[in-house]
Amino acid sequence: MYLVETKADKDIDSLNVGVKVQAAVAWCEQASLVSPTGDMKQPQEWEYLILSEGLYKNNKGLSFEALTPLCRGLRDKIIAQAQSRLFLAF
Repeated sequence: MYLVETKADKDIDSLNVGVKVQAAVAWCEQASLVSPTGDMKQPQEWEYLILSEGLYKNNKGLSFEALTPLCRGLRDKIIAQAQSRLFLAF
């Protein structure tokens, strides 16, 4: 299961976005621990992806499967930047 967030390029470097991305990743980790109930036919594992306006425009026409690693790279970059900025803030 994917939780995909779209974000305008002008907002992508915001510290607030970095904190939200980290929270969404943590939510997906926790949601992945819960087994689907009853006869629900869905995967148990959740993953958060973020798709920026520019990433979409530069890769228009790609399948979701092809966009997934690009979204992961952006997510991981945002987390790394947020963590370094939070560390410097203290």
